[in-house]
Amino acid sequence: MGRPATPAEAFEHGDPRRYRRGCRCTACKTGVTAAVRRQRYLRATGRGATVNPQRAARHIELLRNLGMSDKDIQAEAGVCQNVFYRITGQRSEIRRDSETRILAVKPRQVDQARSGIHLSGRGTILRLRALAADGWPAVHLADRCGKHKQFIVHLQNSNPDTAIVRRWVADYVTALSNQLAGQAPEDHGVAPHIAGRTRKTAASKGWVGTAYFDPDDYDNPDFAPAVEDTTPRRRVIAENAHWLIEQGGLDRVVAAHRLGVHKSYIDHALREHPETGLAA
Repeated sequence: MGRPATPAEAFEHGDPRRYRRGCRCTACKTGVTAAVRRQRYLRATGRGATVNPQRAARHIELLRNLGMSDKDIQAEAGVCQNVFYRITGQRSEIRRDSETRILAVKPRQVDQARSGIHLSGRGTILRLRALAADGWPAVHLADRCGKHKQFIVHLQNSNPDTAIVRRWVADYVTALSNQLAGQAPEDHGVAPHIAGRTRKTAASKGWVGTAYFDPDDYDNPDFAPAVEDTTPRRRVIAENAHWLIEQGGLDRVVAAHRLGVHKSYIDHALREHPETGLAA
C-alpha cells in the first residue's frame, strides 16, 4: 500500500500545492497563477523549473553534521521523504522550489551534535541485520531513526567488510540496537505476521539475532556471526537456533517463531546438523 496523499489542508492558502489538491479560493488561484508566471519567466530567461540537486544535497549534509535529523529537516523544508532522498542521492534534477525550501532551512547547532567523520560500517550493518533477525521490519527501524525505509534496507544489504558510514549514523543505530535488543517487536506495535515475515527473510540470508552477539562483537572485524552464503538454509537455521536456545535462553517453539519457521523444521535441522551441539 502506498503512502496516503498529503491533504490540501496541510498547506496554507495561496500555496500552489493547496490549489493542486483542490482548493479554489481566491488566494490559492492567485498563488498558482503567480507560480505559473514565474516558471514562464524562468524558462524565457534560460532558467528552467528544475535544477541540479548538488547544492541542496550539500546543504542537507551541513544540517546533518550539526545534528539535525532527516525528519526535522523535511518538516522545516516542507518536502516529502521521496523528494528528500532523491536530493541526497543526487539521482536526478529536482524542482527549483524544492531547492529553495531546502536552502531556506537555517543551519543551527542542536543539543547533541553528531560527528560527520567516516568510519567502518561493519557494526552498523550487523546491528541492523540482527534487529531484522529479531523481527523488526525496516520501516519500523526507519521511523525510529527518522530515516527512509530504503536507507535502512540499503545498509542491511551492504557489505560489512567494505561499507563506510558517517559517525552519526553509527551512533543512532547503536543507540537503537541497545534499546531494542532482545525485545519482541510484537510487544511494540509490530503486527505478528510482519514480524514473522521479517524473521523468515533474515534467516534466509543467514542473519542472526541480537542474542547471538555480545556488545563488542558487532564492531570486531575478526568476529564472523553469519555462515557463508553457500551454506544450505537448514544449516543456517540450525546454527541460528543453537544460539537463540543456548545464548538467548529461548525454547525451541519461541526460537522457531523468531526464525520464521515451525518447531519441527528446527528439530529436523538439528538432527541433520549435530555439529551445532544441540541434541535433536
